Parts: sequence; structure tokens; C-alpha cells
Amino acid sequence: MLEIADCFGVLLYRRKFNRGFRPHFSLRMNGIDFHIDSSPGRGFNLITHAHTDHHGLRNMKNRKAFASKETAKILEAVSGEKFRGSTFDIGETLKIDSLKIKTFETHHMHGSTAFYFKDKNMLITGDVKNFESLPRCELLITEATYGHPMHVFEDEVEKVLDAAKKGYELGAYPIGKAQRVAEMLISNGIGFETTERIERICRALGIEFCEGEAKILPTREVRKGFILSAQRFYRNRIVLSDHIDYRGIIDMLNHCDPDYVLFYHGNAAKSLIEDVRRMGIKAYTLSDIDIRL
Repeated sequence: MLEIADCFGVLLYRRKFNRGFRPHFSLRMNGIDFHIDSSPGRGFNLITHAHTDHHGLRNMKNRKAFASKETAKILEAVSGEKFRGSTFDIGETLKIDSLKIKTFETHHMHGSTAFYFKDKNMLITGDVKNFESLPRCELLITEATYGHPMHVFEDEVEKVLDAAKKGYELGAYPIGKAQRVAEMLISNGIGFETTERIERICRALGIEFCEGEAKILPTREVRKGFILSAQRFYRNRIVLSDHIDYRGIIDMLNHCDPDYVLFYHGNAAKSLIEDVRRMGIKAYTLSDIDIRL
């Protein structure tokens, strides 16, 4: 990590908390601290998207938090609180003190955002479904949710639509995937029912729908239908992921062409690290960040 500090002028560190650390990691540059998908801290918080494991809900009252307008709408619909931080349209360039940060869409869910620090040529992606609009960079900080060679898949969209037409229950994570599935059904003229929580998030994003035989439910409520996931532990699944697979991670690295990559979220297997290093890229995970403040 000291090599990254020397090359880029960026100090990567973990914040100590009890016997562990605050999620996920923090960085310091030009005397300014940024906390990535983490709980509030001194400095600024960047929220890549609204999933609960990226801790936007913990920043509702944080006036130094930054999130896309769609992310803020989702967080407000989920929490019933007002997001008091700063919001932006994806594609805008943020100006935080002396730094300019360009924002990019990652297509992981509504509002998901990558942050590009032009002066440092550093890109922080959050979770990614489509990387094609992301810029080249020297330092890439990204995810590895499906960071094992066993995770190679294609989305089975036609199977989802066929199951919906037959009135089956479709199990989806209420924040993110449920809205993607709702738009998928709407665009194909398929009506559906859902829970109050999922409907509330849809309405916040302007997703209007008509009722029908299909049902979009949280995964734990599915009794007669399918779980929409690439996770192998679901027996009654239809593959539909909001992440790139193992091949996609490698393709993203070829696209962004970094010299260094840090996998800060997910499960980067040893084989992924070895494959990336064979590409000539220096690869790290959170466990390699040995500076604790």
C-alpha cells in the first residue's frame, strides 16, 4: 500500500472500530479524507449505491455524504428519512475542496455510481454490471462479488419473462433487483403484484405498473416460483445477476487498463489475484491494507 501512496499520493487505510474495522476502507489525498461505502467519519463519504451493505442508510443525516439523486430517492423510500447530504446526476463532475471527481454509471442498480479522481487517475467503481462507459485509469478500486472462476454465467432473461407470464413468484432483492425486474416485465407488457416495500421504491423512481398474475417478492417469501440470482446455493433459481461474472471482471480490467487494482468488496479468490498478476497488474484486497487509523 505504501507503493500506491508513493505513486499516486493516495493513502489507503482502514478505520479501527472495537476489535475490527469500519466498512469498507478510507483514503486520504491532498489532506482530505474520503470514506468509501462506509459509516460517517471525519471528511467526506462517497456512497456508490443504495444496497444496505454499502451503508448509505448510515449516512442519512451526514451533510458531507455524496450520493446520486436516484440513490438518495431509494434511501429515503427505504428509511422514511430525508437524505441530508449532497446529490448529483450521474455524469456530473463533483468539486470537493481542491478535487474534481467525475461520476459514471455502473448499471448495477438505479443510481449506482463510479467515482473518477482525474488528478490521481484513480477510479472507484462500487458494484458493476456494465463497465463499457468507465474510463481508463492507473489505479482501479472495484468489486469481486463473483471473483472465482466457477462463477461464469449468462442472464436468463427469457426464462424470467416466461415464468412471469405463467404467474410464478419471482424472488428478488427488494432494493435494486426488484426494480430491474419490474421494468423488465413492464417493457414486455406483463402485469404483476408485489410487496408494499418494493412498490414504494418503484414509485420513488417513477416506475409505474399495472397488476397481473406474476408476483415479485423478496427471496425469503417465495413458495411457488423462482429465485432470480446467479448464486449457486439456490436450487430453484433463474440466473439473473446485477454483477459481472468472473469473465466480466477480467474484461473490465482489460477495458480500464490499470497498473494497480484493489478489490475492496466481494470475494477475490486466490486464482483471480494470480490471473490478474499474470496480466501485469498489481492486485490487492482489503486484507493488504495495513495502515489502520
